[in-house]
Amino acid sequence: MNVIRPHLILALLVLPTLTVLAAPEAAVIPPVFRDWIAAQKDSGSIKVTFQQTRTTPALKEPVSASGRFWRMADGRFRWELGSPATTILVFDKETVRLKENASAPWQTLKPDDSRVRMWMKFLSGREMDAESLTKNFTLKITQQEKTFVTVAMIPRPLLIKKYLTQLDMQIEPGGKRLLGFRIVQGDGSTLLMNFGPPEKAGAEVENLFRAQAQ
Repeated sequence: MNVIRPHLILALLVLPTLTVLAAPEAAVIPPVFRDWIAAQKDSGSIKVTFQQTRTTPALKEPVSASGRFWRMADGRFRWELGSPATTILVFDKETVRLKENASAPWQTLKPDDSRVRMWMKFLSGREMDAESLTKNFTLKITQQEKTFVTVAMIPRPLLIKKYLTQLDMQIEPGGKRLLGFRIVQGDGSTLLMNFGPPEKAGAEVENLFRAQAQ
């Protein structure tokens, strides 16, 4: 069973919502990261496929699965894992809905729930600005090649570090698109997502955010 822990789900939300944040001051972030944030402003509503690989101290071999997500220009997103989808995460700008597996019931989490309040302020972009981002993360380049640049985001607050050790973002030079995203958890577990090129989302995507589609 490919069940994802709630705090790992919350970490995954960084990917589709990070782009709504105001960019930090140029002096404190790598240029490629700044360029990537700027490029997202004109990306509109998109659909992206990905390949996920998960490791934990308890697993002898990595577990891989395919997935896809939709990120809408208005801040909504839908994330699916498996084909057909078994794990689904939906954010409609008001609530977070999670279905952990095919037989599990839908869970509804309010953004202001005490269990997720700190994360949702960051992940949804609410009450966030350049000062808040640099207050919570240290950004630095850890690898630079012709085809990609890896930017590490290291959390500052101890509360975050309890669950999250580091986020690594592999970005195409010039900030054109995100190629890969790795989450390193406090218990040593990792989750790697490699992304295909973004596609423009069509009008039919609205059905994915209706109750009957969930």
